[in-house]
Amino acid sequence: MAFSIVTMQNVQVHQPVKFTFDGNSHEFTAQFKLLDDDANEALAESGDHEMIKRVLVDWGDDFVDENNKPLPFNDDNLAKCLKVSWWRTAVLDAYFIAVAVAGRKNY
Repeated sequence: MAFSIVTMQNVQVHQPVKFTFDGNSHEFTAQFKLLDDDANEALAESGDHEMIKRVLVDWGDDFVDENNKPLPFNDDNLAKCLKVSWWRTAVLDAYFIAVAVAGRKNY
């Protein structure tokens, strides 16, 4: 398959987000839109909230609510999550892992 800049600019990847809460390990699947270095640097300067809003495009059915039902990915649920600093850190860590390994994986 031929490679093009257009292809690179439209890459979306699934990446596990892992974190520890209350002494227990948790994980959910995030879908990220990968951005180029210039966009990543500009967004990093705008803060965690703005960066996550731009790069996180969905999460999997393994992200559940208090009744163990899949939590829909929408603006309200994302806003609630963005209020939790350790959640933001885990999401951004996962995003930058996805950026670092994107060239080594076949998406």
